[in-house]
Amino acid sequence: MKHISYFYSAENEPEINLEIWKVFMNNSEAEREIHFEYTGIVFDIQLGEVGKADLPELVETLLDKNGMEALPVLVVNEEVYKYGEFSVIDAISELLDVGVSIQVEED
Repeated sequence: MKHISYFYSAENEPEINLEIWKVFMNNSEAEREIHFEYTGIVFDIQLGEVGKADLPELVETLLDKNGMEALPVLVVNEEVYKYGEFSVIDAISELLDVGVSIQVEED
């Protein structure tokens, strides 16, 4: 089981990143079973907004050392996996062994 937690600042986090995480968080049981059949990966995802969510000590320590520039922080199985500026798409692809593609409509 991969326990994935994503801690972010609402002021600085692009909405698209949160929407990508929510797609995987809201997978139905059938979708999760199909994912497991093909990848062997079972996962749980939680989003935590800094200032509203209780932060694990390792995230608090990272923020104390680096300030808000450490955000976002991606924690997997109680270890910091990535922090600061990184591609959410690449991180999800690595962690869940899936390809992620997005289309954004231009205004």
